[in-house]
Amino acid sequence: MRKWAKGETAQVNTPAYVRDNIHVSLLAKIYAGFVAGPADTLRPSGYVETQGAFAERFAAAMRARLGLPCVLHLAEQTEFVEPKVRINTDVPDTCLLDWNEDRSWDEMAAYYRRVLTGDVSRGFQA
Repeated sequence: MRKWAKGETAQVNTPAYVRDNIHVSLLAKIYAGFVAGPADTLRPSGYVETQGAFAERFAAAMRARLGLPCVLHLAEQTEFVEPKVRINTDVPDTCLLDWNEDRSWDEMAAYYRRVLTGDVSRGFQA
């Protein structure tokens, strides 16, 4: 986000790794449920895709909400020092958890707007 706020291109150095990214707001709800009692979701899964695909998803979500170009460069990954695939397996019931994906992206964009500009009331200007 700092790069994008400056009008620069962000780079993803490990675009070929398949990982499981999850919104922190969803993960917090899952963990709260885990602490409160028996949990159905022990290995919560979110977006299972390459890091390159997730970066594109993230850029598109921020582009739409912040009006920034959010340009990405996906590096050519030639080294694989970690497992190529590392994911969780339990798909959370977002309805039961009262969690909304669009609202989560909106909250994330508002957070970045506030942190990077210091003012959430005006448009995103870095």
